[in-house]
Amino acid sequence: MGTNGARTWQEICSAKREKRDKAIPSAWKIPNVETPTAKTKSLLKISSSCGILTEIEIRITTEYDAVGIVEAIRQRVFTAEAVTTAFCKRAAIAQQLTNCLTEIFFEEAIENAKALDSTRLEHPDRPLGPFFGLPISLKDSFMLEGKDSTIGMTYFVDKPATRNSPLVTILKSLGAVLYCKTNVPQTMMTADSDNNVFGRTLNPNNTHLTAGGSTGGEGALIALRGSILGVGTDIAGSIRIPSSANGIYGFKPSSQIIPYAGQQSPAAPGTVGITASAGPMATSIRSCQYFIKAVMEADPSTFDSSVLRIPWLENTLQRSRPLRIGLIADDSLHTPTPPMRRALQEAVEKLTAANQTIVPLNLPTVSENMELILSLFSLDGSKFTKNLVENTGESFVPSVLNQGLVNAPAKSLEAFFRLNHQRNIAISDFHKLWLANDLDVILTLPASHTAVPFDQWDVVTYTALWNLYDCPACVIPVGKVSSQDVKDELFRYGEEDQRTYGLYTGPEDYAGAPTSIQLVGRKQRDEELSNIAVFVDGILNP
Repeated sequence: MGTNGARTWQEICSAKREKRDKAIPSAWKIPNVETPTAKTKSLLKISSSCGILTEIEIRITTEYDAVGIVEAIRQRVFTAEAVTTAFCKRAAIAQQLTNCLTEIFFEEAIENAKALDSTRLEHPDRPLGPFFGLPISLKDSFMLEGKDSTIGMTYFVDKPATRNSPLVTILKSLGAVLYCKTNVPQTMMTADSDNNVFGRTLNPNNTHLTAGGSTGGEGALIALRGSILGVGTDIAGSIRIPSSANGIYGFKPSSQIIPYAGQQSPAAPGTVGITASAGPMATSIRSCQYFIKAVMEADPSTFDSSVLRIPWLENTLQRSRPLRIGLIADDSLHTPTPPMRRALQEAVEKLTAANQTIVPLNLPTVSENMELILSLFSLDGSKFTKNLVENTGESFVPSVLNQGLVNAPAKSLEAFFRLNHQRNIAISDFHKLWLANDLDVILTLPASHTAVPFDQWDVVTYTALWNLYDCPACVIPVGKVSSQDVKDELFRYGEEDQRTYGLYTGPEDYAGAPTSIQLVGRKQRDEELSNIAVFVDGILNP
């Protein structure tokens, strides 16, 4: 206890972790689980081999994506209860391996799944929702009535939500079974999912590399197939960075397409900066498309007044001419490391062989726009966030300090006007670039590197620019680090680039690290980008 009898922040966090851990049934505990110590240890095979899952549960959790499992339930191959139980068990395994979960409510989820099955038996002619019986995991920031949304901050522990986020209400109305929430960084403004409340989430592909952030718990959970469809949020790359780090698919919609309201946030209410998005993370791109379509067709503006009434048009991709694909090989600040450089080059070669048109591009004023982005992230000098942290006396974790936002100065009203004017100019310049090159989509990387060692991911240029422009963007995994990805010294842009480039120490240290590419579409043309992404994924991952 503290000197005044109140609990210390360490005691609060310890009690919260203990409560979470007790939510895993003893029968689902991995026998003799040990913290990984081997430098390149992969955890990907343990879920199926540890003896906790039955053969049917292994089949349910490994052989289907979200679209497939929904169809299997419709066809009565599996019940909602069987599917939910399988994913609850696999999520429990993933938690023990990577520390990816925050809120666990497996028992409640299984009871909800049983109720869905019973209702179906009682009303066999009643139409099934698009997510009927599908377990969906959620980033910790989403509010669920009666459950905490701590977002990795001690201040929010034991302050359960009094209502659901609008998207949660929609998902439940469409038949989804919610069963867990996933870990994030303290403040949600870094690319390392580490905090004082729950600790660090590990990357199951290589436990010495970061799982990314801020939706890193989802990334690790889905990589281990403890979930096949989860929901994250993204204001600078928080869906795409962990998708890239963990080798899964992630789709950041344009803002105000998928309901974002009702989030726990480290920012002051009413802050007007870059608008965040909510979107899917999954084991397939068609699952991401399916999620976006289902939510857009559910009249989301009825639930969240900030959502635009943009309909899903059921448009198909026109194949009468090749796609014009703008290629951004790098951000002009950070040179892609050998594995990512190879991944992008191989993608270009496959698309060219498929008769698509590649249009090399260079983005304008990247450095200036990144300064603008960082300024828009710290309008109040991070005063609100710092007050939340200081309220309990907890310390900032290393990745938050490394990011530097907590030390950024507050902006005056006049400076805020200038920043908004700069943003409008940047968006206009990018729009002109797109039209001048008659583009259908942009192909680039989600980062200059794969997952990196803990607390070292501080480059967000490849993702945050698309938040500034409010463009939809998605990540497609294309492989893993290979023995041919030897370390070199081909950095091009000075000392900072040299430091970031030097994080890659060769294929031995980075064994198993996923590689990926990023596709970017035009603002509010999310359906179009999803169609293009399905097409491109078919070429890159036939």
